[in-house]
Amino acid sequence: MRKIRDFAVVNGTTLYYEKEGAGTPVLFIAGSTGDAGNFTRAADLLADEFTVVTYDRRGNSRSPRPPGWAMTSVSEQSDDAAALIEALDLSPAVVFGASAGGPIALDLMIRHPRVAQAGILQEPSIFSVLPDPAAAIAPRRALIEETLPTKGPRGAILALMRFLNDEGVFAAIPSDILERMLGNADTILNIEGPGFAGWRPKLEDLKTLHVPVTLLVAADTLPVYKEVTRWLAEQLHIDPVTVPGRHGFYYYRPQDLADVLRPILRRLAHT
Repeated sequence: MRKIRDFAVVNGTTLYYEKEGAGTPVLFIAGSTGDAGNFTRAADLLADEFTVVTYDRRGNSRSPRPPGWAMTSVSEQSDDAAALIEALDLSPAVVFGASAGGPIALDLMIRHPRVAQAGILQEPSIFSVLPDPAAAIAPRRALIEETLPTKGPRGAILALMRFLNDEGVFAAIPSDILERMLGNADTILNIEGPGFAGWRPKLEDLKTLHVPVTLLVAADTLPVYKEVTRWLAEQLHIDPVTVPGRHGFYYYRPQDLADVLRPILRRLAHT
């Protein structure tokens, strides 16, 4: 089935997106690399049964940086995603968010429930819910501060990707996609990092959330992600689904992500 590659002007910005397939609509929201390529291969595998959309988040890769844009927020990003769903006539859609895409997807479900049929969150980066958020992110912060002076933003993102996964992640990601991701280093570190850091969902919003949520956690991910997932699971009264591999398991084995999502999406299609 033909894949559409186009741009949508939504919420005061221009977003590059790719759309293919037919059936229940699914929007993939990338984490801190911002690129649709996080999920292109898994989306291609699911397009035989579902309408799948991947996109470059605001100011990343093929989505141009808006003039004067120097800071973002989780709410700005979720407004972008909700507007894209409506612009593509996909409402209500299932939203999948991984890592830093997780809080964006969750905020979308809370603030834009009309466009969200359900949400699937894989290890959402919501460190503010932990007892000591500063301690939780201290290792990655130290890594970035150590790497930046000698290797610059691109080198810092390479180090962070290696820290979250392993050396093999660089061979697992197609070279053109990896190059685009590294090109987003300044946006990741100086615009998104500060803008996303303090976001925390309100407990009352989680208690009154009527959009069904599925949580995914990778078996070999870092403990801090397991802690966040456990906290969110307790608030939502659900059990996380364990998937194989590390934090970015879908880089290595997109088939695993497609295989995990397919039965979840089938169930949602019949609810």
